[in-house]
Amino acid sequence: MKILNVEVEFDFLDADNMEKFEEEARKVKEQCEMKGKENMSYSQVIREECNIIDNFFNNVFGQGIADKIFNGKKNLNEHIKAFEDIINYKVELQNKLESTLNRYQPNRQQRRFNYYKGNKR
Repeated sequence: MKILNVEVEFDFLDADNMEKFEEEARKVKEQCEMKGKENMSYSQVIREECNIIDNFFNNVFGQGIADKIFNGKKNLNEHIKAFEDIINYKVELQNKLESTLNRYQPNRQQRRFNYYKGNKR
């Protein structure tokens, strides 16, 4: 998969990978909501938010990947876009998997209807 034109290896269907992904995404949310930023300058807040997202990418995809993705820059717009893209990709894969699994799971109510309908003849 590509993140801002950088190819990364990650299996969203591997339980260990997903556990790490979910834990790091939770940390991003918690750290971005932390108080105390009101005493920071705007540039400090931008740098801090970028560092939080950099840590997410490095912890999930491997150390140094954030520098490759963002070329060492601290552009909050690019960081947020990359983070949103990866979260949206995960959600899209989950929805596809759920759709596939639902197709193959028996619907008890439909089976019951078909059984009784077939036995009334």
